[in-house]
Amino acid sequence: MTWRRAALYWAVFLALTGYYVVAVRESPQAIAHLTRAAFLSIAEGDVDGLDVQRGNNVVRCRRTNGRWEVTAPAGRNASADLIEALVANMTQLPDVEVVAEDSSALGDFGLQAPQSEITLQRSGRPPVSVRLGSHNPAGTAVYAQRSDSPRVFLIGLNVRYYEDLLFDALGEKAS
Repeated sequence: MTWRRAALYWAVFLALTGYYVVAVRESPQAIAHLTRAAFLSIAEGDVDGLDVQRGNNVVRCRRTNGRWEVTAPAGRNASADLIEALVANMTQLPDVEVVAEDSSALGDFGLQAPQSEITLQRSGRPPVSVRLGSHNPAGTAVYAQRSDSPRVFLIGLNVRYYEDLLFDALGEKAS
């Protein structure tokens, strides 16, 4: 290796280090985009109730004797496996990207007036609600916020997909 090539590598290294110190390390917003965190720390088996609300439409599901059933709207049925899949997708999410550390700009993520809200009921513990907002610009994920955290997360589309399937199965319009 020539001394010129070595000097070039050092110059690139120093430039990238400078960028990191100035742009990434000093900017809290840039750090948020690099943070990954657990979304929910709830075991699937601990969930015994699920409420999904879109606009004025509300679907309530309860686990009875280990089997999911729809309790509202009355007289409607959906596959227990479909409800189980929605709960599993909510509780088994891997670490997800944190896109904002606080909720100061919820409108940017479609969470000022969320498109839907999913509440997980647990016996003996307070419920946890998850508000779902807009799709990200690439259309590959959806913005979400837990009721117990000011953070805004970016989660995969599977949760929204199973939510859509649940509303379709019940003949509810997806508003």
